[in-house]
Amino acid sequence: MNLVPDTHIQTVKSLTPQYIRSHSLKSSVASNEYFSDYASETASQKSDDTKASYETPPSRISTPPVQQQLIDSEMTLPSRAGATQPAPLNTRYEASQTMRMLSSFDEMSPPTPGVDDTPYIRFAIEQLTRDEDVLGQGRYSTASPVDDPLSPILPLARPVSVDSRQTPTPSPPPPTPPQQPPPQPIRQIQRKPVPQEVMVPVDLSKDLRSQLGFVPTPLRLPILALFMFLCLSIIAGLIFSLVFISTNHALFDYDGNSTPRYFVFQYLPQLLGIILLLWLFVIEAAAYRCLPYFCMNSRKRNPWVLQNMRILPANYLLPDFSFFRTGEQMLGVAFLIFWLSNFTVPLLSCLYQTQWITNDGPARFRWTTVQGVGWTLVALYGLLCLAILYCIVRFRRRNSNLMWDPRSIADLVCLFRRSNGGSGFEQSEIAPDPGQQLPPKTCRLGFWTTSERPAVFHGVGVEYAPIKRLSMQQTRATEKPSGLRLHPNDTVDTEAQQRHSYGSVFSRNIHSPYVRYRWTVWFLRDSAVLAWIIAAFILVIAFLVVSFVNHAVQDGFSPLLPSLTRAGGFSPANFLYSFIPALLGMILFLAWQPIAMYFRAVQPFCNLSQPSGADARHSLLLSYPARGPISVTFLALRNHDYKVAYISFIALLSLSIPVLAGGVFTAEFFTTQNEVRIVASMPGYIALCVLVTIYALSYLVIWPTRKRYLPHNINTIAALLSWLYASPLLGDSALQNVTTKGELIERLTRSSSSPATLTGDGAKDEKRGQAFRPVRRVGGHVPRFAFGIFVGRDGLEHLGIDRLQRPGSREMLVVPPSR
Repeated sequence: MNLVPDTHIQTVKSLTPQYIRSHSLKSSVASNEYFSDYASETASQKSDDTKASYETPPSRISTPPVQQQLIDSEMTLPSRAGATQPAPLNTRYEASQTMRMLSSFDEMSPPTPGVDDTPYIRFAIEQLTRDEDVLGQGRYSTASPVDDPLSPILPLARPVSVDSRQTPTPSPPPPTPPQQPPPQPIRQIQRKPVPQEVMVPVDLSKDLRSQLGFVPTPLRLPILALFMFLCLSIIAGLIFSLVFISTNHALFDYDGNSTPRYFVFQYLPQLLGIILLLWLFVIEAAAYRCLPYFCMNSRKRNPWVLQNMRILPANYLLPDFSFFRTGEQMLGVAFLIFWLSNFTVPLLSCLYQTQWITNDGPARFRWTTVQGVGWTLVALYGLLCLAILYCIVRFRRRNSNLMWDPRSIADLVCLFRRSNGGSGFEQSEIAPDPGQQLPPKTCRLGFWTTSERPAVFHGVGVEYAPIKRLSMQQTRATEKPSGLRLHPNDTVDTEAQQRHSYGSVFSRNIHSPYVRYRWTVWFLRDSAVLAWIIAAFILVIAFLVVSFVNHAVQDGFSPLLPSLTRAGGFSPANFLYSFIPALLGMILFLAWQPIAMYFRAVQPFCNLSQPSGADARHSLLLSYPARGPISVTFLALRNHDYKVAYISFIALLSLSIPVLAGGVFTAEFFTTQNEVRIVASMPGYIALCVLVTIYALSYLVIWPTRKRYLPHNINTIAALLSWLYASPLLGDSALQNVTTKGELIERLTRSSSSPATLTGDGAKDEKRGQAFRPVRRVGGHVPRFAFGIFVGRDGLEHLGIDRLQRPGSREMLVVPPSR
């Protein structure tokens, strides 16, 4: 310790901190250097960038000096004889910020006018340094930089001799930081982490609750109640027919196979049954697309709602058991009953048969009701009423947090544009099944706010999970090396980046035509379609040959079974030639429904895959799967989607096949041959032959071609989100704060007032738009969207849906299917 007996304070001014020599018991380190360390510590504690904290290590143990008599003053306090272990002195180190050394005590704070602060400062320094000197834990000027861990941070000043007081001595440059840290204990300070922005659910007030509770029209209480009323009416009619014949010897007399009475008993029952079945298909479609969102509201949420729950109907030719795998057992039972309702049409076709009556006047044929078939239909329609009743309870308004019907891609964008459930979708756009790589997420649909922003918004999210925002300004550490970075501030060589990007597996896959046109449903692959065409032609030719060669149908044929009607109204021959043709017709009808549904669902992507893209009405807002079989045909014609219109028309026309096939045959007694023969009603049979021929030829149209192929399926929400998770559409300002479906349509179809076109070539844009779809342009240009390769919100290339071109960016790469 360098103590110089002196009666006054001498401050040495230089470019570096120097020692203050005074006749006191303070250490040599109690100088400007020490105080500047303390000021640096105080400032660094207030900084958010502080990384670590160090404790000043002991240098040597020194003998406590002999206490000397101090000058009494009002600031002088009695000194302690001994000192205990002092609190460690923490000095914070900040590499990016250099603290200025104070050259005098006056630079500590603004001086107080008329008051000398020197005694206060001197007393504070003495109290701070006395304990360290007693225990030998002060810093000494003789400590080498290598031994002192603080030397790389705050270099110590060189000792100044007595002769050098008049001339300041420049200090040497700071020593080079050592390569290896000294083996001294370093205590790390635990920083409080920066809070992440998380999504917080909002408790529904009366105002917010009034905005929710939307239920699609087919699932609303009045509509389902009306459907159930029709089912109950059919049950009442069946019971009346079954009871009436027991006391009145059948219903009506038989008057031939080409009369109105024949139409009432042989065609009208299955016609009413299949119309009710079409209505049931609409109810099923609404339940499929809305069930995932209803599951996001219940207390017991399904973590696999995005991956495993279908949004497209599949309960046609084969029953759909997926509800049992997703935890909706009761709804699975209801849909199994819906599938069993397909048998009501063949059963209705054989409900009424003719019977030879001899105990009620003259002997004659009369129409009667088959007891076994009638009671079976009563049971099926009773089960159907119970299934509809469960749907009323399951899809009631209080279980819905929807604001409108999620029918299209645009609705999906609005629901997930601010969602925090986007993690796990990386590179899922080219996965064969995106649901397999997506982790389970317990999603919730409703109103949200965030921990950092007070605004309230509606959408899908995960409660109290962090929000992962994709941004063009992401650091390189978070960017995946598998894409092409196109950020303008990126200083990395573009050509090298492109070589690295296009050499990656992901980039090669999104540019690969094999991946882009990889998927279609199994029954529409080339080999399957070819097999359907061959089978359809062979069957229809055989059907026509058997029907008209030697007038087999017109003259009648032997039933090969007993045709006598028994007491319960059952005739084996009549049942066989009514139920089996109607069942075959139902198979043809049900087999066409998945084909029609596929073309309806992929038509938006077909329009988006055009080189010129498509406007929102013909792409993002298309909702063919959610429409009824009649309305979708007219809407597709208006949109010039002729293939969808034709296939939907065949789906509607094919319902007449089971209706005609179930009632065209009947058993008649020919007195000339004295035998019973099966004959057909020729007007109905000719119409049946025409419809079957049209149906068979329609298989030539279902070839999907490449423009309706996709990278993977579109059956779930996760499959659709894989093409949207990185799209700038989710951050588009035009879709902010959308509260109604009408407002969404208006924003997406609103013309831009900017005179600039999408590509910069107005004539070319107009020509391409007219060649694809006539769009009415008023006061600007309608935005166009496409399905192709775009630059995502993370600055990388992705495959999916976005605007065809955005201001300041290149146009999307849309590979024409013909290539």
